[in-house]
Amino acid sequence: MQETPVGSFMRFFLGFLVFISLSVGLTVFTNSYLIKQAGDQQAAAAKALMLKQY
Repeated sequence: MQETPVGSFMRFFLGFLVFISLSVGLTVFTNSYLIKQAGDQQAAAAKALMLKQY
């Protein structure tokens, strides 16, 4: 049985949406992780500097 053009397009569109959703999700997760890491490093550096001054 052959798939209709509309069914074929819907399968493509669904796959495309899944791919885009995973890409965006991975990007957001990576960026939030890196921002947290940078904040932790800044906090540690500031604490070390304050301890060094006194």
